[in-house]
Amino acid sequence: MADTGAPRNLYDDAAFFAGYSRLARFGDGWSAAFEHTAFMSLLPSPAGSRVLDLGCGAGQLVAHLATEGARLAVGVDLSRRMLALARERAGGMPVSFVRAAIEGVAFAPASFDLVLSSLAVHYVPDWEGLCARIAAWLAPGGVFVYSTEHPVYLSRATAEGWLPAAAGIPNAWALSRYGEEGERTERWIVDGVRKYHRMVSTQLNALIGAGFVVERVLEPMPDAAMLARRPDWAIESNRPFALLVCARLSR
Repeated sequence: MADTGAPRNLYDDAAFFAGYSRLARFGDGWSAAFEHTAFMSLLPSPAGSRVLDLGCGAGQLVAHLATEGARLAVGVDLSRRMLALARERAGGMPVSFVRAAIEGVAFAPASFDLVLSSLAVHYVPDWEGLCARIAAWLAPGGVFVYSTEHPVYLSRATAEGWLPAAAGIPNAWALSRYGEEGERTERWIVDGVRKYHRMVSTQLNALIGAGFVVERVLEPMPDAAMLARRPDWAIESNRPFALLVCARLSR
């Protein structure tokens, strides 16, 4: 697939989708994802709210919010494959879907009370612009909750990060080019996956500049309960995988 700079529809790529669908977090396994508990802890009650999920994927989160009482739930995704799964999951629920890239979707001012995005915004090149657009879509006092690959994790290609230890088990992450923000291209299931690295300060300052008050920031690490279920996650305590933020519109 040629790299034109336009949003890449990864999940409609047959090879990528085949690989992604084998991940434990796919489909009904979404609640077993490493950062799931931390993400859900940031969400306000959706009861009676108008909710937007940017990069909704197979629709697990937006369907969950509908079952929890959201009066309007909208999911946005570029992938036809993922939206087909999302529509099937949300059958009969008050959920609608829009096929669009996060970079290009538009909504009327004050259309939502809660905007969410799970591990999708690192595919968007213009972070400041996205924060400003989300602020416009939210009603006064509205909340934006997102997760993204942590800038420490994303500062280099995933396959290059771990340094081998003497025993052959990696226990240190090679941090480099942290201050060099911008595009990172790597092989993740397929070649040429394009993501965008932004420092923690850059992310938070863009939110503040768009009129948000940052209420909580999480960098989840494995706890005893997680390790009892997945002992292999012990390695995750050596570097952060995800950054999660809850911010409230101050106007």
